[in-house]
Amino acid sequence: MAADLPGIVRLRDRREALTLRTILTAARTLFAEHGYARTPIRRIAGEAGVAPQTIYAHFGSKAGVLTGLVDLLDDEAGLPDLMARSAEIDDPGTLLHLLAKASRQVRERCGDIVAMLDSGAAVDPDIAATRAEGARRNRLGVEMVVGRVRETGGRLVPRATDIAVALMTGGIPDSLVREAGWSYDDYETWLAETLTTALLR
Repeated sequence: MAADLPGIVRLRDRREALTLRTILTAARTLFAEHGYARTPIRRIAGEAGVAPQTIYAHFGSKAGVLTGLVDLLDDEAGLPDLMARSAEIDDPGTLLHLLAKASRQVRERCGDIVAMLDSGAAVDPDIAATRAEGARRNRLGVEMVVGRVRETGGRLVPRATDIAVALMTGGIPDSLVREAGWSYDDYETWLAETLTTALLR
């Protein structure tokens, strides 16, 4: 009976969420240091301080852990909060700036995960599948904001979603921030202005 009390259930949920985050954080570190292929589940378990069976129970496989990193990226980059804010915004330019902020936060907070997925996709099918899932989620987020722009009366060019996705992904952020030495503030400002110019009629 006590196990059914809401407070106990919430505590169990918090402990489980903490365990999942600990596993994903350990995997993130180890994949970056040793590569996905050279990081066995037992090593992730040791780093996270859990039994390998715990990882299998939550994620099913190492590929499942990798997919979990996309969830971690979404969370650490604050994407659910940004998408929720889009429902409260009625200005098309502000909505497009929200996309720029999302792109900036993904790169700034989780650039290591993005780089691992980009570099590994060509050589490992698990990584390629996870990268495709990340790209699918990114496109859905962009489509949601573009839909909001339309709802507010913003007049968009044809294929606005395609253009926005292209500007936010690929080598553009790395080229500007890592290679050209731009700050993330510079990148966010440029992207917001470029999205507004390129997408709004």
